[in-house]
Order: sequence, then C-alpha cells, then structure tokens
Amino acid sequence: MRVLNVICGLAVMLVSLHLVHAIHHFVSRPPRDVSGATIWMGAALAAVIGVFSFVGGCLLIRRSG
Repeated sequence: MRVLNVICGLAVMLVSLHLVHAIHHFVSRPPRDVSGATIWMGAALAAVIGVFSFVGGCLLIRRSG
C-alpha cells in the first residue's frame, strides 16, 4: 500500500506541474477571442486547483512514510 501511495503522490505532483506549464502557455499566448478578464480568472482558478493538487500529492507521499 505504501508503494501505491508514493506512485499516486508522484503522479498527482507531475499532473500539477503539467497544469502550471499549461497555465504558463495559455497566459503567455492567449486566444484572440477570449477577453483579458476571462484569461486571468481562469488562470487564477487553475492556479488554486494546482496548489491544492500539489499539496494533495505531497500528503500522499508523506502518509506513505
């Protein structure tokens, strides 16, 4: 069960890092048909989700030890 917790924690952390990478690309080159407020609101929401996801991954790894 410990190995599964570590694998799941690492997977969640990798997905969180991928989300941050996607936010970076979306904010640096936004689509033309999306307004500025919508971009920043979506980026803020994705950042909050990313932080919670990263903390969840850390807690999964910590719980396995």
